[in-house]
Amino acid sequence: MSLSIFSNPSIIHLLEIFFWMLGAFLIGLFFGKIKAYRKKNSKPHNSDKYVDLNIKDDLSKIRATKTFERGGKKMIKTIPIDTYDRGLNFNRIGFASIENKDNLKKIKGIGPSIEKKLNAIGIFTFEQISNFNSRDIAKITELIKFFAGRIERDDWVGQAFKLINESKN
Repeated sequence: MSLSIFSNPSIIHLLEIFFWMLGAFLIGLFFGKIKAYRKKNSKPHNSDKYVDLNIKDDLSKIRATKTFERGGKKMIKTIPIDTYDRGLNFNRIGFASIENKDNLKKIKGIGPSIEKKLNAIGIFTFEQISNFNSRDIAKITELIKFFAGRIERDDWVGQAFKLINESKN
């Protein structure tokens, strides 16, 4: 035998069920209004208290930096081997390593990103830049994906000579 709340079809029983449902509806409505009122009139929380948790930076700017110090092996920093295959004549330009690198950003037209690209192909010093010829300039422009003619226009070779002479004095 199944027992249902509608098993007694008397009108009094149906009214009782109606008032129970109406009461549940009114209680829900009352607490919903209270919650909405509190949310509308609440003070904003103090965001200065949690500054370190407030991440508003553009996540595309965040990059991990690979460090070699944690590797446990001593790194030998030399010119990449494949640069010889790319057409640069380091016997004429000169060899250098990161240990004796100059601040290439002192040359007008070389910023941090161009300096990194030059270092990646083995150019570290003003001496090397002062030894560039037109063929080297064309090859380096191609390797670092730089604007054609920009190295000559900014006179990197002349600026490198000046910076070498200034450092000697």
